[in-house]
Amino acid sequence: MVKTSFPLLILIFFSSFLAYGTEPFRVFKTPKGQSFEGQAVGYEGQTFILSNKSGKFFKVPLNALSKEDQTYLISGARLNRIPKGMPTKLPSSSSEPTKAGDGDTVSTKGIDFHSQIMPILVQNCNECHQAPYEKNGRIKKPKAGLRFDNYKMLMQGFGDDPVVIPGDDEGSLLMEVVTLPANDDMIMPPKGDPLSAEQISLLRRWILEGATEKPSGRVVTTAASPTAATAEASDSDEIRKSPPPIKVTFRPGSFFSHVPVLLGVSLEEAMAKAAESKPKPGEPIDFDKHVLPILEERCNDCHHAPFDRSGRLVNPKASLRFDSFVEVMKGNLDGPVIVANDLEKSRLYSVLNLPEDDDLFMPPKGGPVEAEKIDIIKRWISEGAQPSKNSISASKGGIPAPDEPVSFNHHILPLFEKKCLECHGAPYVRNSRTIKPKAGLRLDTYEWVIKGNLDGMIVTPGDHTDSTLYSVVTLDKEDPEIMPPKGGPLVEDEITMIKRWILEGASEKPAATAADPNAAPKLTSAKPVLATTNSKTSILDIISKRLSSPSKSSLKAAEKTGALVRPLSEKSPLVRAEFSSFSSEVQDSNLGAFSGIKNNISHLDVSRTKITDKTLSVAGGYPNLTWISARNTKVSDGGLKYLSKLKFLQYLNLSGTQVSDKGMRDLASIKTLNEIYLWNSKVTESGVEKLRQNLPDAKIIF
Repeated sequence: MVKTSFPLLILIFFSSFLAYGTEPFRVFKTPKGQSFEGQAVGYEGQTFILSNKSGKFFKVPLNALSKEDQTYLISGARLNRIPKGMPTKLPSSSSEPTKAGDGDTVSTKGIDFHSQIMPILVQNCNECHQAPYEKNGRIKKPKAGLRFDNYKMLMQGFGDDPVVIPGDDEGSLLMEVVTLPANDDMIMPPKGDPLSAEQISLLRRWILEGATEKPSGRVVTTAASPTAATAEASDSDEIRKSPPPIKVTFRPGSFFSHVPVLLGVSLEEAMAKAAESKPKPGEPIDFDKHVLPILEERCNDCHHAPFDRSGRLVNPKASLRFDSFVEVMKGNLDGPVIVANDLEKSRLYSVLNLPEDDDLFMPPKGGPVEAEKIDIIKRWISEGAQPSKNSISASKGGIPAPDEPVSFNHHILPLFEKKCLECHGAPYVRNSRTIKPKAGLRLDTYEWVIKGNLDGMIVTPGDHTDSTLYSVVTLDKEDPEIMPPKGGPLVEDEITMIKRWILEGASEKPAATAADPNAAPKLTSAKPVLATTNSKTSILDIISKRLSSPSKSSLKAAEKTGALVRPLSEKSPLVRAEFSSFSSEVQDSNLGAFSGIKNNISHLDVSRTKITDKTLSVAGGYPNLTWISARNTKVSDGGLKYLSKLKFLQYLNLSGTQVSDKGMRDLASIKTLNEIYLWNSKVTESGVEKLRQNLPDAKIIF
């Protein structure tokens, strides 16, 4: 046997590579950390041609790879191991089964959904996303309406918005949510451990192979394909964006679908107010007025104040907050993001101007910030990055100074978030059950606060005495109706702040001047009225002229039942009677105490009580009633006939009652009605349609 020296073997080995011009398969990496297996088979300038083991070519820009891979490819090109130009075919090919990046053997036919993908879904997803089933007598529905218990339902996604896009791993919502950081609120699965790298690799390869139910015959052998690298440095105009958010729609006529516009405010004025403030030509940039709204709209989803979600503290990303001037100027551990008069050192401005495919581009979702808004931030920095005069940012989340106007977004909303949103936030799903805000009242945005609930507005701008919001936070601490019901009542400064906000006009933006909390209520043009006979005189004014004020003894007798009886205004003889406290104990007999003031009652609220049709028969004898709320009571069709005698009735709330289409015939005869609520009653679409035909000018909420 002839011995060959080791150096000679090495020479023969490299000579064979030079002769055939082939490189071994190796794992390439991108700057983002993605990896893929490939073989360098050619190059054109700064672009290298790689091939996977299935024989497909990929053009990969050199700068889309790691420094180590760049050095390797440049060396290979210089030593002629990698030929110049685009190869017409592979120098060699392989048809044997290949090993995946996770160590699993991948069939040459591709990944099989049922044997490889379905087990991942069953183990990690199907607890929440499976077909409806019964548990403890209740039907459990799939969360978000998504089902992953079979191929067809998985590919269906949200209907128009799929969660899996064949061939597009980056555009597939499924891949996005399972690859989020472990501390991200949206990571899936939300409980237990995140998916392993091997499981994520299988999902990604399955999607890249076409996301078919049966093996597609197209084999992607690694955790990411070379297309991931080309996407990083592609010159294409196509930008991959996150799937659009799911739009929440309501049925026609739903209470929740209309946009609130205060009475006395024109549509143009309301739309102008809803639009963000823009600086006028030559006007200096004001942080609170011009810059903060941009940051709140585009940045605060990620860079917000820490908050608790289901017992878990959610911190701002990168420890960076943009919710006040102080926080913006504070920056984070990496240093400031704003440097006055220096655009180059202001990181906030820099990341907004990066190419959209840059790793540091901000914001990462929703597309780039409009040029006009970036220019506002640029001007603010160039003008010295100063805080606003009388800045509300410094006192955000706290109590404004006595001479500082109250801001809804910076003072009132943080108080609501702290004290109220546990019960009065947006609907959410818990254990497959939708949890709706209590009393149909949401306090998470200005629009929802002003909209109020099915009982009407809770804030009367300029008049805290007529604002339900102020009333419920000032009740006796032993009163079961006091708000908030948990965690103790509001402190005096918080109550005063709410009072001042109402006196200042209850606007979203701060008033021009701060209000004196001891000042008398000042009614504004936005104060709601029930109806008008002309532009100057209301029905209530006409009724009031015919009446004298009720006696003190009759008012005391009425209040012995636990009713709250209050004049509509300081000098008005008309009163509002309601059972805001101990409503669950109120029965038909309680209204007997109103006999002495029946002519003076214009507003009657018996919501959530135990009253029946008998109460409506009594109320039918209150000649000056204009407003009745019998929400969530046992009232039925039989009681509606008694209301036909009321000549001034304009508002009627029958939500959550037993009324049906049959009772709509009685309501149709009350031509003065202009606002009717039938939400969650037994009335059908057909019944409402007939009622609308008879009362074409009435607002009917169904």
